[in-house]
Amino acid sequence: MAATPRIEVRVENDARVISFKDRLVFDERTVREAFEQISEALPSDGSPIRLILDFNGVELISSTLLGKLVLLQRRVDGSGGKMRLCEMGGNVYSVCKTSNLDRLFAIDRDVRAALEHV
Repeated sequence: MAATPRIEVRVENDARVISFKDRLVFDERTVREAFEQISEALPSDGSPIRLILDFNGVELISSTLLGKLVLLQRRVDGSGGKMRLCEMGGNVYSVCKTSNLDRLFAIDRDVRAALEHV
């Protein structure tokens, strides 16, 4: 049985913009499926990864998701690319700030701002 689609992917200015379909990216299965789908959407040809993760509509995230984001940031950095997060609502941003991950991740207000920097 195929996994539930957890993300939507579109390409803008050669950057992959990934939006989450779930409001709650919290339970183990949702996080695992979302990141498997993100990995499949990324280039595997060795080119720099230009990635924007759009959290519009996401209300709650887990520490497991934060760990996956750290791994994803390392993969993007290793490719010589850039990753930006955007549209983080109050609760989601608070989780990043409380865990000091706002220092690791580049966070923009919206997709338009993220596209200017990726």
